[in-house]
Amino acid sequence: MVSTSKPGGIGAIGSAASRLFHPGDKVREKYPKDAKLHCVNVKITGEGLRRIKNEAKMCYLVSIPEVEGECYITKKCFRVEQGPDTPFESKRAPLRRDIPRPLPHGEDRTVLFNVVRNVGNGLADEVLELRAQGLEVDDDNEPLDEGAGAPPRLEYNGPHNFTVPTHCPRRERNMIDERGKWAYHRWDEIASMTEFELFRMAFPEDFVKDVIIPRTNDNMGSPLMLEEFYKWLGCNFFMACFQGIPDRKCWWSKEAISPFLGAHFRLNNAMSFTRYLEITAALRFTDVRTPTVERDGYEDRFHEVRKMIDEFNNHYAHSYHPSWLNCLDESVSSWLNKFCPGFMCVPRKPHPFGNEYHSIADGDDGKSIMWRVKLVEGKDRPKKAGGQWVFPTEFPGYGKTTTTMLEMTKPIHSKGKVVVGDSGFCVREGVVECHKRGVWFQAYVKKRGNWPRGVPGAAIDMYFNDMELGHCESLVAEHDNVPFLIHCCRDSKYVSKIMSTHGMLETVQDHPTWRKIDGSWKSFKYTEPFSCYARAKHWVDDVNNRRHDPIGLEEVWGTKWWAMRQFTFLCSVAEVNAVQSRARGKNEVAEPQLHFCQELAWQMIENTLDDPPTPEVTPVQRQPRTNADHALKKRAAFKGEWDLDRRKFKKVTTDYVRLKCRECGKGCRTYCLCYPGRPLCAGCFALHANEV
Repeated sequence: MVSTSKPGGIGAIGSAASRLFHPGDKVREKYPKDAKLHCVNVKITGEGLRRIKNEAKMCYLVSIPEVEGECYITKKCFRVEQGPDTPFESKRAPLRRDIPRPLPHGEDRTVLFNVVRNVGNGLADEVLELRAQGLEVDDDNEPLDEGAGAPPRLEYNGPHNFTVPTHCPRRERNMIDERGKWAYHRWDEIASMTEFELFRMAFPEDFVKDVIIPRTNDNMGSPLMLEEFYKWLGCNFFMACFQGIPDRKCWWSKEAISPFLGAHFRLNNAMSFTRYLEITAALRFTDVRTPTVERDGYEDRFHEVRKMIDEFNNHYAHSYHPSWLNCLDESVSSWLNKFCPGFMCVPRKPHPFGNEYHSIADGDDGKSIMWRVKLVEGKDRPKKAGGQWVFPTEFPGYGKTTTTMLEMTKPIHSKGKVVVGDSGFCVREGVVECHKRGVWFQAYVKKRGNWPRGVPGAAIDMYFNDMELGHCESLVAEHDNVPFLIHCCRDSKYVSKIMSTHGMLETVQDHPTWRKIDGSWKSFKYTEPFSCYARAKHWVDDVNNRRHDPIGLEEVWGTKWWAMRQFTFLCSVAEVNAVQSRARGKNEVAEPQLHFCQELAWQMIENTLDDPPTPEVTPVQRQPRTNADHALKKRAAFKGEWDLDRRKFKKVTTDYVRLKCRECGKGCRTYCLCYPGRPLCAGCFALHANEV
């Protein structure tokens, strides 16, 4: 098998050993296997996936002289001796993963529809093809990156210590199960906020003021202000409330509204279509200079969105205090061009193609708030010429999964909070390192090719083989001088396992679960570790489901600019967080996402943030009087009328001046203490005191 630098394509001529061609029966008739013959002058007629030894591989489809019908051979086994006129797209040389493929419309950011799909619809076949092309696939059945090569088949073959823990390290430290809260707003205040006020609370508005608007104005004639920015954003949100209108020009059409064609509303009163396109084209999400290979020695494909994501995380790190229980999982920002930065396929997600974000959320009362995200850069993560990372991690020296766990939990280090994760985070090193930094991580254990380090899965399954449904025990072990536990629970068809450094197997009385065994339903109650996992495992998915239910913002907000799609993702997360915050404040079920989006969009369009504030005139209020303030007093000698400005009696030359009583007109020198400027005789004072 000899590799060649010549690319393959339709019409190319080459050769290979006859035993490597398929189907074998057809080829062996002319080229016996024992003869060790070569097939020459073989012509390539196409390419495609073919199954060889129960494994799908990319093959050349070929025509062999003296052999009837189509044959195929794996690409690496075929030597191309005479190149084709037009090579296959997969063999074209200058296409590199670190250089984005030019869009059909260049850098025209005013294009109002999505990129042309270049990934298939059949997910299973598409995953195989993406792997063959060198693109990344995040499959939860693959072994984890645990930082030091493949784990041994069996780390320890001696007896295992199963027990029921009688103490919990987290409880010993008196950690309080605090509920999540916003730093600058009480829940009763949040309950009375409008949709627009809630969104501004959940959205990094300071980043808009300090970065987006100034940098956008560098590319505009008439300057953009905060009020107009929200009007532009409100137009996009309003259009995202309706499906079936692919052309956004319909929202600014001058034709009469039709119940059958186009948009059922017009946005001309919010802003003109020309201004809308101008803002869309001029928008920028960073104020950092674009790095180049010539000047900086590297190229950063994530440059346009890197600061925006950092500011989103900083906003929540300072403005939101997460709950004691959190969930770490993955989210996907849909994008159907596989040449975008960090393209990933996540088969288990409803929208499997696009950019993967590690996401963490809490969920008090089942109302999830996502408070930190991290874009998975994969093979596009920028490096310097010497091989060093351009943006090194704060936690060097660990495996990829452990580093992710530490970076995602950074805002809650040393705060004693609990984080649950699925089998994608079941790495012993990561659980222990989080423990050292004051985060109690518990990860669900799953066999992904092999059992994770520190988990004798086969021995656990054998030990629990004859246990009754719901029986729980913990396997006690130690790593890096830190005790850790494998909590185990006998389920109907398997043994559930959770890796952790804390927890007790106390039964949670209000959390029963049911299983169907031999045609009848049986129930048991979860113990503490499994209850926490069962309650929290779907919180990130809840946020993602709301982002797409019933209309996803990114489904209607069409764009060919990849950075805009990441901005759309963060906007949709902030919108969901706003809805869930109101639900927590009111202690009610969260309202439908579409209804909230409609109200929010209209309030954005009608906002008046740039109008000068109206000064408030505070009326002069008299202090309340009590009965003790009502008493009959007499003016002193040489004192006349009451001076309102100086708040005292005026001086006069007559010693005892009589003024008319305000009620009866009788001359008097007396007045009530409640108001010295009102002369009252003794009789009228008695009536006045009786009234008050």
